[in-house]
Amino acid sequence: MPNWGRGMNQQITVAFRTLGCKLNQCETAQMQETLMRSGYAVVGWNHPADIRVINTCTVTAKSDRDCRREIRAAKRLDPDCILAVAGCYAQVAPDVVAAIPGVDMVLGNIDKMAIADHLSATETPDEPRTWVSTFPDSEDSGRDFVTQFQGYTRAFLKIQTGCNSGCAYCIIPVARGPARSMPRQQVLEQVGLLNEKGFKEIVLTGINLGSWGRDTGEGPLAELLATLTESAPKAFGQEGFVRYRLSSIEPLEVDSRLLDVMELAGEAVAHHFHLPLQSGSSTVLRRMRRPYRPAGYRAVIDDVVTRFPDAALGADVIVGFPGETEAEFEETMAFVEESPLSYLHVFSYSDRQGTPASSMSGKVRSDIIHERSLRLRTLGERKTSEFFQKALGSLEVALVLKERDRDGLLQGVTGNYAEVLLPGDDSLMNTFVRVVLEERRSDGRWLVSLTGRVPKP
Repeated sequence: MPNWGRGMNQQITVAFRTLGCKLNQCETAQMQETLMRSGYAVVGWNHPADIRVINTCTVTAKSDRDCRREIRAAKRLDPDCILAVAGCYAQVAPDVVAAIPGVDMVLGNIDKMAIADHLSATETPDEPRTWVSTFPDSEDSGRDFVTQFQGYTRAFLKIQTGCNSGCAYCIIPVARGPARSMPRQQVLEQVGLLNEKGFKEIVLTGINLGSWGRDTGEGPLAELLATLTESAPKAFGQEGFVRYRLSSIEPLEVDSRLLDVMELAGEAVAHHFHLPLQSGSSTVLRRMRRPYRPAGYRAVIDDVVTRFPDAALGADVIVGFPGETEAEFEETMAFVEESPLSYLHVFSYSDRQGTPASSMSGKVRSDIIHERSLRLRTLGERKTSEFFQKALGSLEVALVLKERDRDGLLQGVTGNYAEVLLPGDDSLMNTFVRVVLEERRSDGRWLVSLTGRVPKP
């Protein structure tokens, strides 16, 4: 570990800022644990720090702007800190990142996992150092597993990364490389360690989660989930109960076998599905190079809600893709209106250099994109309100987080992703409780009554 002018017994402090997806949160946890093993002290972002690390996102032009803003803010917090910029933005545009005043290190998505090595080999840099490697053909954690998540009650486990889909608008294959899966045995070992550390919910994450095991011949994802849940407690109240949650998954990866496994797992798998839609128009989906059409997507979500009527069902939608006409946008509005979707993540289209869509004609004016986005977000908010209105009075299982809101109430999350608030002492933290949803506040969180809990072992 470099000294950088500190006393022999004084730890070097490192603060992290994570932008973007749950995969980034998982990888930040990996970097933090690697540095702590090497003798560094991880501190909160608002604390003074010798080193600041920003783990970046580049999915949209807004993401890039957010990254640049965070870089400037980091230097204002600690003008003399070593500033490392890592992740997707660093991978895709290393020269642009290195040219931002204050940046000392640029680490791509492979290289950020070796951050301790890069820091130990680096004295206080006079100019930015850049490490951006090409991607391997396979994913192997090297058994350097994550066992703690600073500031999180739930664990995020990256079991897959990269993507082979080639959607016309997406830069992620450049930022993350080809689809690669964590080998099955390593997944099981990692889950075992997280269980030993007391994590009660494990979120399985990936860039293209549903493709897990395709590259290693160990898939599909349904069989992995079956292995994780078949011998585990299936219901709240049983000793050793752990809940699994799937992060975003492509709609065509949600087949009958996966739904069968989830049904058999009972409460051990969260009834929460996030299935990217991107557009409700067949012609737009074709231009986007998405592998389904609205009717196929609708068939999947209808199957989901038939089996899991209480499930939260979310979708990503891109507004203003090149050539999108008013009629095509209205198709999306109508599709969402008539669907059982319960929430939306709405993205305004922006060109990503190097993607096929960036060279397409028929770019939609920014003011039109803005107006359409507002309309779709308003519709999404109404769908969410209608979904949770039906949930009023329902009995749910919530994991109580290790945090309170500003009024001192405990915070928790149900299987269908309702955020709940409840009174209680700290002994309830990191336990499952049975609650009744009683009143939904204006901020979207529920006031609940407690009807039962799982005792700590």
